[in-house]
Amino acid sequence: MEKIPRFDSRNALSWIRSQSSSPAVLRRLRLELFTVRGWCTLGAGILLVFLAHLFGRHELMALGISLIVLAVVSWLFTLSLRGRTRVQRRLLSTNPSVGEVCKVQLHCSEQAMIQEQLPESFGPGPVLDSPGDLEYELIFGTRGIHQLGPAQQVVSDSLGLVKGLVNTGETLDVPVRSELIDLHRFASLGEQLLTGDARHSRSTTADYYDVAIRDYQQGDSIRQVHWKASARQGKLMVRQENHVATAQALLILDTTFEHWCHSGVDLRLSIPGKNEDFPSSRRFETALCLASSIGSRYASSGYQLSFRDLSGTPLIEQHQQATSDVIAQSNFDLFHAATADLSLNNDGTDATDTELFSDQLHKELLGFRDEPVIMILGELTAGQARRLATLARTVRHAEIFLLVAHPERYDAAHQELAGTGWKVHLLSGSLGAEQMWGA
Repeated sequence: MEKIPRFDSRNALSWIRSQSSSPAVLRRLRLELFTVRGWCTLGAGILLVFLAHLFGRHELMALGISLIVLAVVSWLFTLSLRGRTRVQRRLLSTNPSVGEVCKVQLHCSEQAMIQEQLPESFGPGPVLDSPGDLEYELIFGTRGIHQLGPAQQVVSDSLGLVKGLVNTGETLDVPVRSELIDLHRFASLGEQLLTGDARHSRSTTADYYDVAIRDYQQGDSIRQVHWKASARQGKLMVRQENHVATAQALLILDTTFEHWCHSGVDLRLSIPGKNEDFPSSRRFETALCLASSIGSRYASSGYQLSFRDLSGTPLIEQHQQATSDVIAQSNFDLFHAATADLSLNNDGTDATDTELFSDQLHKELLGFRDEPVIMILGELTAGQARRLATLARTVRHAEIFLLVAHPERYDAAHQELAGTGWKVHLLSGSLGAEQMWGA
């Protein structure tokens, strides 16, 4: 069985970009399709027409016009093939992520030579000698909405006057999600909360005649009293309720442009979007990978995750009543899918020195007293850290990942958060997500 060709955009040295030697005006008019023989034929025809006009020879005029018409007809016929070949492209791998293998199938039922057109970072695509199918694999190095196609058909005429590539078939948009890393070590914070009582839980009350009863304890509701059992025992007895925990968790991701594209040390990236590219940085892409990886671990353990930015705006539209592991995973899948075109917020407004979170997010944090809160931040001043530390009296369990270009410059902010009892990670943005989690 023939090996499926694989193209990896992360291996930039595996191919050489070749620029067309044809002038831009020729490429724009598709005149670069003429071969050397074609240009010679066209030039000979023009020369004969000029000589016929100069010497008044009708036979030279007829021969020159014939050569010009022959070259032009061959060129027009070749261009007419553009778009007529039915090329179909199908994505065999659903929901691809950065670094994962994505399989694509190219199909053409007509006799033609088809060269697939990949995004620029991949280099030249595979060639299909149709009719038939061609499967190939892609490994994307960046997230975003990547476009495959249009495919290019190798066209030529029988006289060898024209030969080249013309676009044919439709394009296919491939949404590529942020990289997902399997974090083997799960935070002890989450493990403890999974075995305890969650803030939101659904309970199944035992039947009135059920023997699942216990002694009354201070604080039990009067509605739980099992009156018949109390009469038999001569003391107050209550029905034992079975709780099925559906733990909550909040993940806050900093999406402020200035916090991730702060200085010249941040490697700027251009993420392909649906209509236009949008800016990002290597540090934010690492943070997004970390957020997705942590979110996956929490969701797989049954946590109902909420995703917010610093303004308190939900990053996804979530299920309002999440009461099962299936919906917990579905909430995370929605967030992970949204990372394909998640852009930084560049509204030009700067937060004050002491305000990092909006009032809306502050109020929401007050409801997460015993649930885990994960914060992934790009920049944090000492004043903002001092204000954030005041939440430790209400939010007991929080884990902060501060991803910066120069960690040594943030010692003051780190000291403000050190006494909160939270887990605080001051990390270099050059580290990988897996190293950050274990730091």
